[in-house]
Amino acid sequence: MSLINKKSEISLGISFSIAEVICTITIASIVKFISVELSVFMILFFRYLFCIPLLLITSIYQRKSKAFYVVSKSTLAIRIFTGLGSFGCLFAALQFIDLSLMTTLLQTMPLFVALLAPIVIKEVVGWYRKITALVGFIGVLLILKPFSEEWKNFGIILGVLSPFFGALMTIYVRKLSLTDHPTTTALWYNIIGTIVFLFICLFNQTEFPNDNALIMFLVLIGIMSSFQQFFLAYSLKMAPVSLLAPLRYISVPIGIVVGIFIFDEVISTTFFLGTVIIVFSSFLIIKRETVKKSN
Repeated sequence: MSLINKKSEISLGISFSIAEVICTITIASIVKFISVELSVFMILFFRYLFCIPLLLITSIYQRKSKAFYVVSKSTLAIRIFTGLGSFGCLFAALQFIDLSLMTTLLQTMPLFVALLAPIVIKEVVGWYRKITALVGFIGVLLILKPFSEEWKNFGIILGVLSPFFGALMTIYVRKLSLTDHPTTTALWYNIIGTIVFLFICLFNQTEFPNDNALIMFLVLIGIMSSFQQFFLAYSLKMAPVSLLAPLRYISVPIGIVVGIFIFDEVISTTFFLGTVIIVFSSFLIIKRETVKKSN
């Protein structure tokens, strides 16, 4: 590949990464906006349902008759469970806590990965990453203020559980990538997610929306979630992780700006300080991991 083509591919990868971040914030904003009128289970059902078409077409195109074939079924089951837990807690948390807070809490995922990977899959994680992760959680404490009355907010617990389950999902996605095709595993994940949340909606006798605006928002969440997964997968394919990792953190200032101007959120000094600690610690962990893999 020529140098010019390589640079073009990296530029496209960076564009995809930025597009993925914008999709993430937009989806979270829409969820927060409509969750006051609609069950979070219904929102999740539409999110998973409208992710399926693009993944199905891609999987059939790439794998033909093996579009649904999976080797590590038990690992896939855990990946599905943790993924549903992560998104379920994320969407539910947005009903109770600020968008800016949830956006920052999502950046703790690398911290959880560094601490959980040695336990879950016996991955070797050095003391540098472990200590950095613990420092990062000091930032979490500054933001959440566990000894204040706000800690009793149920949304905070959900907000922390989302990156926790997300970290476990990331770990099992890594493990699954050694045996199975990512498009197929993503397709199964979204199919099962659709079935699970449809069953929950039917069990709870949740009414399907009849408002055209709400339906439009629900479809938009599903379609954007589909493109979000596409942008994430192809950005990592076209550009190195070390280059893309810092771009992930632009979601924090975007989330804060959207929270302040759209949802009238108030940002404190300790929130800013805690956010800086979390983002810096997560960045150091990702950078360290990238350097380790390149050696």
